Amino acid sequence: MENRWILSPARQLTEEEISLVWQKPATHIESEAERRISAEVYRNWTRGEMKITTILLEGDAGSGKTQLAKALSANFGLPYTKVTCFADMDKSDILGSILPVLPEDGNKAEAVTYNYYPSEIVQAYEKGWLLEIQEPTVIRDAAVLMALNSALEPEGSINLPTRIARRHPDFIAVITTNRGYNGCRPLNEALRDRVQHSEKMDLPAVEVMMERGLAKTGCTDQELLLTFARAIVLLDQTAKANAIKGVAGMRSYFFWVDAVLQGSETVEALYHKVIYKITTDPEEILILEQALSKQGLPAALERISPPSVKTTGEIMEIHTEGSMDAELSDLAPTDMPAVTLRKSADSEGHANDDGENTSSTQSSDQGENGAPIYHELQPASSEELEQQKRDFRKHLNQQAREMVKGSCHEKVNLIVHRPEVTLAHHREYEQIASGLLPVIRELVRKTAPLLEHEVATEFGTSRLYGTKFHAEKLASPDFRCFSQKRPPNEEPSLAVALRIDESASMNAFGRLTAAKQAAVAVYEFCASCGIPTLIYGDTADRSPLERMSLYSYIDYENPSLNDKYSLMAIQGHSNNRDGMALRILGEKLLQAPQKTKLLISISDGQPKALPDYTGEVAIADMKEVIREYSRQGIVFLAAAIGQDKETLCDIYGPERYLDITDLRQLPARLVQVIAKYL
Repeated sequence: MENRWILSPARQLTEEEISLVWQKPATHIESEAERRISAEVYRNWTRGEMKITTILLEGDAGSGKTQLAKALSANFGLPYTKVTCFADMDKSDILGSILPVLPEDGNKAEAVTYNYYPSEIVQAYEKGWLLEIQEPTVIRDAAVLMALNSALEPEGSINLPTRIARRHPDFIAVITTNRGYNGCRPLNEALRDRVQHSEKMDLPAVEVMMERGLAKTGCTDQELLLTFARAIVLLDQTAKANAIKGVAGMRSYFFWVDAVLQGSETVEALYHKVIYKITTDPEEILILEQALSKQGLPAALERISPPSVKTTGEIMEIHTEGSMDAELSDLAPTDMPAVTLRKSADSEGHANDDGENTSSTQSSDQGENGAPIYHELQPASSEELEQQKRDFRKHLNQQAREMVKGSCHEKVNLIVHRPEVTLAHHREYEQIASGLLPVIRELVRKTAPLLEHEVATEFGTSRLYGTKFHAEKLASPDFRCFSQKRPPNEEPSLAVALRIDESASMNAFGRLTAAKQAAVAVYEFCASCGIPTLIYGDTADRSPLERMSLYSYIDYENPSLNDKYSLMAIQGHSNNRDGMALRILGEKLLQAPQKTKLLISISDGQPKALPDYTGEVAIADMKEVIREYSRQGIVFLAAAIGQDKETLCDIYGPERYLDITDLRQLPARLVQVIAKYL
């Protein structure tokens, strides 16, 4: 079939360039995105300033970004090349390098000459090729991205060490990047603005997956292709909803289908080709297994038996029963070695300071006989402490009222409380904490490597390449004349807010106990890792004069006044005005200096408060709050522990929703989610 999208039919390519034009294999299936981009670029190619020359493909691994970039090379008749970005990339990787050329006879006494070697980017830029720029979001140095910005101007040029490189009229840049993966940052705004066409690359529809699976593997069993595709989609959605960093994509789908066609057992191949590629963490695997079982997929997979498959008769079961707490407890030995943790620079002052500011504090650590270790320290005078508490409570009330101005909650009577602690609260806290410590310690142990960092600002010298040329080194016998700044390693930067619904319905079915356990687990984990934390509860309509009640248990704004035992004062009261609570916590998180801001809401039902905050009105308010603060960078997550799970899923969206069927799993699930954002 004749290619109808050739951009420059009169152009004569060299033999080298012809060899670089991608040839579509027989298994290639043309996608809607490919047809759409090809038609858009072809239509605008001769329209001057409306010409499309920079394309962004953003999506998960395995969604077909590179395949699409190569397909565009074939459609446009342009040579294809690529550059894969990396964290320590510098300008020399964009512009090319000047390197010394040693005399052929090896005589160091002769004059040393230097040659300029252009980068792959410069070659594609000057010769008019299609260049795929993979993962520019991992680049640490902002100056590198600025160099890319100037190169992507429609009539742009690049200032090279030896000349000025002009942009070839046929040059097309295709930027491919993942969304929110480890080591990735948001794409630079200036770079994104230079994109003329963008595609959101997700898993294709099930029908398209089946069509591609048939082309790639030759499998003609439609039931197998359909069931496997449904399983891949479900696993991908579950991983995203539970902050599991792995991805179930088309590559996993192809290799799973192919393995079964070659004789592997269906469920066994599912683990080795899909699940273990997503994660090998036992708790996360349990979450994925439960999602499959809930949809009845294990039974459907067991029924599939292609004619070419030879099985041994053995059956692998997917286990969905059991307590996550118990399994995690087994992972943490009592003689676990100590872990050294360092706080990130922007977390300074936000860690738990209870032990240094209260008259009788009790650590969560235990002695050899299992009894808690008490530490008696000298506090400030009782009068001074009480005055500080009153002043902070007054500040929180004023702050909260300011935060709801201009919203539908502006005229709602609001009071922020700081619950007092009793001896009974101490005993209850220690009882809960003792059962959760094995889970917390194991997760802290896994998280500790993420928190260790070294900050270096010095320069590495005597390099063959770099960002700074040293003329005084020209006579150096090792001929190394460059230096490069050593950038600091990435530091975890996270602030967490936990919002607990304290409506009356929380008193039923053990929900209140689960909420307390979750609060303790989140607090202990965050305190161990130096993560700034907010833990607030809320209820509505306690009295005609107190239409909204906020309970500030933990607030990183003044950690010296926090008392973790106050978490045991969490209880069910009356109604719930969710949108107002989310707005206040969202505003508090926006003021935090941390880059990642996570707001977790534990709720058992729909919003409902007097006189008319209910139904569609309340749901619309919550959705607006979530949209507004999500745009500002706050990550929302709803843990649904009641009967209104479908409504809560609709309000927050499936990607921000945790379905907690077994309340015993709530504490561990929340701590696991927080750890994923470090």
